[in-house]
Amino acid sequence: MERANYPWRGLPPRPPRIGRNVLLCIDDVREFDAMLKRRIGSFREKLADLLAPHRLTLDEAKVHKVLIPMVGVYTPGWQALPAVSWAFVELRTKQGLAGTGEWSVDLDSDARDCVARLQGQPGRNLLDAELEEPLFMAWWDLVGQVLGKPLHQLWAELFEADFTPSDRVPMAAYTWQRFADREGNDAITYETWPDFAAERAREGFPAVKVSMTAYQPEDHIELIHRIRDAVGPDTAIRIDAHGTWNYQEARRILHAVEDCHLEYAEQPVHSLLPQRFYPRSERPPQRDTSKGSYQSEYYYRRMTALRSELRTPLSCHWWPPIIHPPGAGPMSNRWEPDWYMLERYEGADVSVPDINLGPWGLWRFAQLAKFMGLHIALHSNFELCTQLAFRGAMAAAFLQEPERVGIYMGRTPRTCHPIDNETIHVSDDVIAGGQFDWSGGHLGLSPRPGHGLCLDPERLEKYRYSAEAVAPHREYARQIYANYLLDRPRRTTLSGWPKRQAAESFDRHLWPYEVASILGSEDGQDVDVELTGEQSG
Repeated sequence: MERANYPWRGLPPRPPRIGRNVLLCIDDVREFDAMLKRRIGSFREKLADLLAPHRLTLDEAKVHKVLIPMVGVYTPGWQALPAVSWAFVELRTKQGLAGTGEWSVDLDSDARDCVARLQGQPGRNLLDAELEEPLFMAWWDLVGQVLGKPLHQLWAELFEADFTPSDRVPMAAYTWQRFADREGNDAITYETWPDFAAERAREGFPAVKVSMTAYQPEDHIELIHRIRDAVGPDTAIRIDAHGTWNYQEARRILHAVEDCHLEYAEQPVHSLLPQRFYPRSERPPQRDTSKGSYQSEYYYRRMTALRSELRTPLSCHWWPPIIHPPGAGPMSNRWEPDWYMLERYEGADVSVPDINLGPWGLWRFAQLAKFMGLHIALHSNFELCTQLAFRGAMAAAFLQEPERVGIYMGRTPRTCHPIDNETIHVSDDVIAGGQFDWSGGHLGLSPRPGHGLCLDPERLEKYRYSAEAVAPHREYARQIYANYLLDRPRRTTLSGWPKRQAAESFDRHLWPYEVASILGSEDGQDVDVELTGEQSG
């Protein structure tokens, strides 16, 4: 295939960046983070004062679990999911408001227990701050409604942003290899992937994200070049290896695609879990948070080494690294930066946290990243449109920067990246009005108070999760798992030895969510992409 003539093709490779020093004075970061924690204390008091005149009590609480067919078969991490489940909490109040929240796969135990307690305490004020963590989106939806503000505007005011948040958030279309559905439609193959990416670019997505786990690692070199030719020079391309490449593979591949001018490469190397090397009966040494750990130090050392020789920016969910104290959930905002790692490594150029830090923790995390000179994006979740709208509101309020950069030094210019969107691979939604219109590639935030969305009773009933609904999807998934044969089969096994037969076989499936339960599968699942004892977002 003849490639287009882009001005960057044929340029000599950039000299390696050798001998870089520690990112910045750690004492400055310590003082800055202490200031952020003080400000969050004042923001919490401000919200409490705003809510003090209001009271909402529960009239009815509903939990909905739905199973929605995907477009094609959802395959990240060697999965085979023709349909995927989500859960919703719907809180109807005696004051006439209704708050809704969305959970990936199923409702977690904290939310389920909280709903059960509220049903036994009908006089409880739903605006109590301690209900924020277990009810998350549903709680903030009610807060926004009772204060009469869309969440992106409420958060911008609450956290004293010196700009008006945008109501139009740019997105990156997340793409990956897909098997065809049972009717033989909507596959994405090695041959058709560039055309699929180009279609998303024509729709207006300013960026395309490419999941690079399906094929032989080096096959992605040609694939990325073909996608660059297909989308043209004006659409950003970001790639994500999900930690499935070893260090040697990451070096070979990333050097070979530098002429494609990638926006960034996410998690290019694995995190090497130490417990894999210990007998099941013996736990590896637990992390001493003052000294780091073998696993995380290995990972950040490799990421730092890659950054020293590449022009392509690297991104990471765990940079800047943070540590949650035992028993504290990510949303409690009780974490501390990992000073040991920050003093020794420069793990990424782009920070890509998740929203499970909650508004307080995500605001603090984003401010910390910006202060350290990092670019920032907001990682996609396993989500439908309710969670996407909530995440878009957080991006508008916390990631956006005022456009005040002149010719003198000041705020770092152009640091904010489009947010990932994988919801484009879901066939429908259960919100009133149906799924968002993706033509335009941007997420329009609702002007209505809260997150602005409500559930559609007819769609909830149509997609109600049941054993009967699951059965045909599970049977089709089992057919795929029996011979997980890609359109471009790998030439080596995951252990690295040459394959002796065409059929694929995996005893574990990689994905950072417990998706094996969606279709009632008992297959083992690998969460190798997480750092032991840590979760930064």
